[in-house]
Amino acid sequence: AGTQFWDAKMEKELGEGHLSSTAFDRYCMILFAGIAAEALVYGEAEGGENDENLFRSLCVLLDPPLSVAQMANRARWSVMQSYNLLKWHKKAHRAAVKALESGHGLSIVVRRIEEAIASDR
Repeated sequence: AGTQFWDAKMEKELGEGHLSSTAFDRYCMILFAGIAAEALVYGEAEGGENDENLFRSLCVLLDPPLSVAQMANRARWSVMQSYNLLKWHKKAHRAAVKALESGHGLSIVVRRIEEAIASDR
């Protein structure tokens, strides 16, 4: 399992051997969103090792690379940001989960998320 990215900008930056801080922040939030979702729904999270390994491999591409303490802080920040976004958009998260559980494709999942967010406005 784990997180996979299909992003041209990220692929280009990684191909050049670096990753901008802004892109890194966004991708870390995505990486840790699964852990945050488990914590939000179940009160705790299991697994996430693949995502943590990808996180560490991305950390060394920053210039300068992050120290171990900085990595731990950034991971905690990313989990909290993801957790807060999921908590704030709980209805959209539930809609996405329900669509995925029903076997819908990505376009339907995205539509359900957008509908849930629009109905909250």
